[in-house]
Amino acid sequence: MGIKDLFSKEKVEPKVLIESNSPNCNIQAIVEEDNRCVYFYLFGQSDSNDRFMNPCWVRNYEKAPKEVDVQAMQNGYAPMLPSDYCAHPNGAEKLDASKLEIVWFEEGDGAALLYNNEILSVIPGWAGPQFSGYSRDCVEESQFAWPLGNSSENVLYERVRKAKEFWDNWNDESWGEIQTEYLATIEKSIGKYEKYYAIDGGHWPPKAMVTIEKDDLTYIITMGVSVIPQPKVEMYFEEPKYHRRFELGFVIETELLNKNRNGILSYISAQTTLPWTYLTWLGHGHTIPCNQISSDLAEFPYVLLVNNKGFEYVPDIKLPLYREDEVNILWMVPLTIEEKKYAEDKGSECLIEEHLKDSEELWIFRGKSKFNI
Repeated sequence: MGIKDLFSKEKVEPKVLIESNSPNCNIQAIVEEDNRCVYFYLFGQSDSNDRFMNPCWVRNYEKAPKEVDVQAMQNGYAPMLPSDYCAHPNGAEKLDASKLEIVWFEEGDGAALLYNNEILSVIPGWAGPQFSGYSRDCVEESQFAWPLGNSSENVLYERVRKAKEFWDNWNDESWGEIQTEYLATIEKSIGKYEKYYAIDGGHWPPKAMVTIEKDDLTYIITMGVSVIPQPKVEMYFEEPKYHRRFELGFVIETELLNKNRNGILSYISAQTTLPWTYLTWLGHGHTIPCNQISSDLAEFPYVLLVNNKGFEYVPDIKLPLYREDEVNILWMVPLTIEEKKYAEDKGSECLIEEHLKDSEELWIFRGKSKFNI
């Protein structure tokens, strides 16, 4: 029997059992089977705009080979998992597509495959070339899957449970409750809002922005961004619950805002999708490009993000915890090109500590630089 017989189109033509799009990110989940095996895939786009595919083996239908089937891979077919790594080396029963379900992580960058409400496979957001994902039918670490283990061994069981509970229970009332609570906190801290803008464009998650005029200043604050945790945060912090949810804030002289109100408000709105568009995260000390903030005195092509922790002068807005996570307001501080270079050379923390920490004007944009650099 030759290769053409082993890998005939009729024998291995893949069939899609289930597919789903991430609610937050530009990622698609697909489960494919052929007559030999099943794979779970995540397809997406990274922060460098490179396309990626994370494949995770789910199970073999046929008797497993002793070694990795290199020939199958060279011919463009998904390889079966070798027998030493399989819970069912002689093959497992075929999956019934009607019993499959894809549950997305709340961040939207990872997903789990369920069968009869039990987890078969998980591809977390940190999966990549060196790690494909977890599979229940895998018993030893391999290049195609790692063992999923049981709920006492792998915290992802609880994470998937909470994600499923979140998606199953979200409704219009959920957003109404968040709106009410956030508005009450903002108005108690600063004053009654003047204008309310829906900034979600009819897409998930629901988001809004309010403006509050007080004296000669306008406060701009988003709401709803924090409904979804940011991707990748857990790769940088041992306790991501303090860092993965945020809202944006900006304080500007009302006269300056009125010179480019639509541009500035649109810019702030656009930044609320950045972490999920580029599969990254925003936090204290980060800088992002800006093309809407300027004055007669200078151009400000960047924005520094600063949280409200440890500063004497800051709008005192303490948003309530959301799903046991802290919600940070990241205040936007416009930077000139020279100030951005200083932050790159010496670090944003140095810029903040040496030039901003005790400044009463830190949170207010008056059209001029705050730094003496």
